[in-house]
Amino acid sequence: MDVRWGFVGAGNVTEAKASPSGAFTQDRSRVVAVARTDLARAEVYAGRNGIAQAYATVEELCADPEVNAVFVCTPHHLHTAHVLAAVAAGKHVLCEKPFTITTEDGAEVVEAARRAGVVLAVAYYRRFYPVLERLHEIVRSGRLGTITTAQMVCRSYSNRLCLPAGSDPPTGWRSRLDQTGGGTLTDIGSHRLDLLFWLLGDARAVSASVERIVTWQEAEDQANVTIQFANRVSGSLDQSGCSRSPRDVIALYGTNGIATVPDLEGTRLDIETGRDMETIEVEPPSPATHRPLVADFVRALNGDGTVRCSGADALRTTQAIELAYRSAREGRTLEVPALG
Repeated sequence: MDVRWGFVGAGNVTEAKASPSGAFTQDRSRVVAVARTDLARAEVYAGRNGIAQAYATVEELCADPEVNAVFVCTPHHLHTAHVLAAVAAGKHVLCEKPFTITTEDGAEVVEAARRAGVVLAVAYYRRFYPVLERLHEIVRSGRLGTITTAQMVCRSYSNRLCLPAGSDPPTGWRSRLDQTGGGTLTDIGSHRLDLLFWLLGDARAVSASVERIVTWQEAEDQANVTIQFANRVSGSLDQSGCSRSPRDVIALYGTNGIATVPDLEGTRLDIETGRDMETIEVEPPSPATHRPLVADFVRALNGDGTVRCSGADALRTTQAIELAYRSAREGRTLEVPALG
């Protein structure tokens, strides 16, 4: 089947990472409609990108019979309502991350999609980076032995979070905790936690600390999360938006060896087994980061397996983030309840 997309939202993410031409216009995939609350802006976006229809509401877009799949790329707090509207109209859905703000909402969406018999995927696109695909293969091969420890460090200095002295804070949904659901852990760390779940499976306990170091926003710019996985791996994430020394690395430690990706955006994977060292070089990620996951979505809709990151997969990350914030508030480790 040809996948005919409707975009719900057309903000920054659709200008580069998920542009209609760069990511969605490929074999058996094209964008046919867009909806924004400002119809005039929707019409401008449609005209600029060769999209046939522009709408002012998600309901109008979902009523369009030409649309059979919806890309939800609206602010975080709107994901639940917009995905549910698309699912109720019988549309397949690709939702931007983070999936939902709460586990309860995410579980409702997953169940609604299951009942409707539609495909629900979430845009954790780093699962499609060649260097991380190779790391996933190595973990599954058993080459590292029994994995005991996973460490992720993601540190940057966000201009959006940290304003120059004397500047007036901008307004908008990203500055409001009730609309973002969180700070650097939700926005950037969610990608890293998703990778840990993809590599290591289910979690059984979560503990965390979160801090506001230099940010003017309501949410944190520093988070440290520890996850005890069901397979006894201890995983950690140092997620910072207040560090002037950038770092984005994952290291997996096993009984037979160590695997390190020194730059998640790069092409190098280092394997250490005993005294032997090997460096593996792979292709760089797609310049249009969403292109491989759109291809994966189209493949699944045409009967070739399932999507790589389903709503149920993404729900584990939503749950871990919600538990991390609660752990930080309560100052204790929390057990991870089973998801339905």
